[in-house]
Amino acid sequence: MFKGLLVCYAVIIMTFFSVAISGYWAFGNQTKGVILINFMVDEKPLLPTWVLLMTNVLTLLQVAAVSVVRSSLLLARNGSQWRPVLFWMIMSLDTWVLLCHTDF
Repeated sequence: MFKGLLVCYAVIIMTFFSVAISGYWAFGNQTKGVILINFMVDEKPLLPTWVLLMTNVLTLLQVAAVSVVRSSLLLARNGSQWRPVLFWMIMSLDTWVLLCHTDF
């Protein structure tokens, strides 16, 4: 199982680094930190608004899934039962990500 985990990490690292290196090669350091801001010109989106909305929703769902898996692993390791505090952990993390990735 450990070897399978290493293979998964290797695939993920190769994927992320290939995208990062090719993006830097194509655009240099002219891009902004948040990818979605690159699709805005003069406060007008270059993409349809549903695309921007879906990226935010899917990011929120991914963070929720990661936090559920992480917290369930922590609870399983500690031998604890499911607690209602898990819900508040997920909601606070999702709220934080939502506030960080939206422009007000």
